[in-house]
Amino acid sequence: MDARSLFYIVDRKLTWLVQVLTVALFTGMVVLVFAQVYTRFLTNHSLTWSEELSRFLMIWMVFLASYLAFKQKSHIMVDNLVKALPGPWASAVQAAAHLAMVLFLVVLLWGAYAVLPTTALQKSPANNIVMAYVYAAIPVSALLTLLEVMRNLCAILGKGR
Repeated sequence: MDARSLFYIVDRKLTWLVQVLTVALFTGMVVLVFAQVYTRFLTNHSLTWSEELSRFLMIWMVFLASYLAFKQKSHIMVDNLVKALPGPWASAVQAAAHLAMVLFLVVLLWGAYAVLPTTALQKSPANNIVMAYVYAAIPVSALLTLLEVMRNLCAILGKGR
């Protein structure tokens, strides 16, 4: 098995894991919100912890889903310029856009890791969850997206050869 095959297998398994996690987070969020509505309107009592936990699940779900959207190329993209340019120029513009994304994601990763130690000292009021676990969605998503951007960039640069 060569490195490319191994990378492909790991990529497929990782994508599957993120998809399963995203669905599980969404399901958990729906169940919590439904339970909150049920208890509030039918029993006249409120689950004090469910709103906060569902918000944290939504944060993780959105950040993981943003990686999946980028990977499946279903995110919003303005590609009028790329479509209007001839082959080599279109590849150059795509490569420049991917390099800008790499820069943005590296800065995002750096900033997220700088914030995590501070958030490790904070706890959520209702559930007493360490906030670093919530904020960890940012570097996890940024790292996954960075790997995908690098893979796309290698494909773009390899196409020009």
